Amino acid sequence: MLDSGVLRVHRLLRRGPAPVRFFRVGSGGSHVESVRGTLAGRGVGIYIHMPYCRSTCLFCPYFRGVLRDRGELETYLEALLREVELYGRALEDLDLDVVELHVGGGTPSLVPPRFYRELRGKLSEFFNLRSGVGIEVNPEDFRNPQLVEEFYACGVDEVSIGVQSFDARVLRSIGRKHGPEDGARAVENSLRAGFRWVNVDLMFLTPSIRGYAELSLDEKLRAFRRDLGKAVELGAHQVTYYATVVPKGSPGYRLVEMGRVNQEVDSVDRFVEEALDFAEDRGLHLTRVYSASRGSYEYATVNLEMVGPLLGFGAGAWSNTGYYQYVNVHDVGSYVELVREGRYPAIYSRGLSRSSRAWRLLFDQLSATAVRYDTFNSLGLGIPLGGRVLLNLMVLAGLARRTSYGYRLTRRGIVEVYKSVMNYVVELPVKATEVLRRYGNPANLPEEVLIE
Repeated sequence: MLDSGVLRVHRLLRRGPAPVRFFRVGSGGSHVESVRGTLAGRGVGIYIHMPYCRSTCLFCPYFRGVLRDRGELETYLEALLREVELYGRALEDLDLDVVELHVGGGTPSLVPPRFYRELRGKLSEFFNLRSGVGIEVNPEDFRNPQLVEEFYACGVDEVSIGVQSFDARVLRSIGRKHGPEDGARAVENSLRAGFRWVNVDLMFLTPSIRGYAELSLDEKLRAFRRDLGKAVELGAHQVTYYATVVPKGSPGYRLVEMGRVNQEVDSVDRFVEEALDFAEDRGLHLTRVYSASRGSYEYATVNLEMVGPLLGFGAGAWSNTGYYQYVNVHDVGSYVELVREGRYPAIYSRGLSRSSRAWRLLFDQLSATAVRYDTFNSLGLGIPLGGRVLLNLMVLAGLARRTSYGYRLTRRGIVEVYKSVMNYVVELPVKATEVLRRYGNPANLPEEVLIE
C-alpha cells in the first residue's frame, strides 16, 4: 500500500499547470525593448509556424487551416520573411547565434523548397546562422523522391515525418489521408536523399469511432508494437510517440459529444511500457520520455520554448526569451496585415521570473529523464526549494534515484512523467490555442486573457 508521501508525489506530477495570465502587448517600442532586455544568452532557437494543411485531421489541437490556393501561401511566406526582418533589424547589434531552426505546423512540407533557402538567407542577414533547417513532413508530400531531394538541396537537413501509424485502421481513426505505404516511402526517400536526421512521429491510443473505425485496446497495442518496429527497420534515426489528445476545439470533438468515441485513457501506462521495452530491446537511447533514438541527439521542434531563448515567427507562434514570453496573433489575415504595416504581430505577453524559469527548466529536464546540476549551473539557476522537495519525494516513491550529477528517472518515473507531460500539453498549449483563436481580429482583443 502506498504511503502518504508517495501518493502526494503522484498527485503533484499529475496536477495541471497553474492558471496563466497574459496581457496585451504594448507599443512596438516597449515590446522590442522587452525582447532585447530579457534575452538569456547569445544562442537562440528559431521556430517558424506554417498554419496550412491539405486537410484537417479529426483531433488536431494545433493552430492550422486548410490551404485554399497557392497565392494565399505565397502571401503568408512573404509576411514571414518580413517579420524575420522586423525582429532582425531590432536585434542585429546583439550578435545573436541561431543554434537551432525548426519549422512546424500545420504542414511545412506544403511549402515550396526554395522558401527554406530564402529563409536561411534572410536570417543570415541579421543573425549568425549556426544551424540547418528541420521541418515537419506530411508523408504524402515526400512520396516524390525528386521533391525530397529539392528540400535537401535548399538547406533542409532534418525531417520529422508525421507517419502516425503504419496501420490503415489507426490512420482512419484519426482522419489521416495518407496510407501506410506513403509513410514507409517518405522515410525511405528521406534517408536516400541524405538528411542527417530522420524522425518518425507515431500516435498511440487513438480513439475508436463507433461505426467508422473501431479497434479494441489489444488491437491498438499490437499496432503500436508493429509501428515502433517498422520505423526502426526502415532506418529512422529517431521515433517519437504521443498519446492522442482529443481537444474540444478539434473537428472530431462533435463525435465525442454524440457518444461515438471511445478512448481508454487509463491505459497510457501500457503503451509507454511497450515503448520502453522496445527501446531497451533495440539498444536505443531514450532522449525524452516520449522519444527514443539511435544516439543522444534529438529532433525537437520547440523544446527551447520551455526555457528559452526561442524566437517564434508566424501566425500563432510562441516565443520565450528566457524571462519574457509572448504569442503572435492566431489569425493569418490579421498577421499578414500587421506585418505589412511594419507592426509586430505579438498580441499577448507575460514576464517570467527567475523562479519560473528554474521550474520550467526542471520540468524540461524531467521530460529528458535526468535532472543535472551542471545544466542549472550553466544557466545561473538553482533547483527551486519546492523542486528539491519534489525530487526527494520522487526518490522515496521509487520514481527517481540520486546520481553523482543529479537525479535520473526510474522506469516507473518515466511513465509518470510521460503522463505529466501529456497533462501539461492538454491543460496549457491546447487550451491556449482554443482561447486565442477566438480573438482573431486584434480589434476584439481584451486587455488580458486567463488560461485555466
